[in-house]
Amino acid sequence: MTITLSTETRKLLEEKLKSGGYTSADDVVHAALQALNELESGSLDDETLDALDRAEDDIDHGAVHEWRDVREQVRSKFLEP
Repeated sequence: MTITLSTETRKLLEEKLKSGGYTSADDVVHAALQALNELESGSLDDETLDALDRAEDDIDHGAVHEWRDVREQVRSKFLEP
């Protein structure tokens, strides 16, 4: 099979190869196609589904917090000296 890539796609492929995370163009294309399949299938992994279930349980039990409050707690704990 012969595959023709645009200049832009070729540059993106070369950048991924240079990043060191992939050993061949085939590895990059394979990873990209797997990611595309996951996006198109719309399915979530078990860990994400479990986290969503726990979040829904928390909401049902009233264990929710205002975003502003959570944001301020995070800022004071991690961003302020």
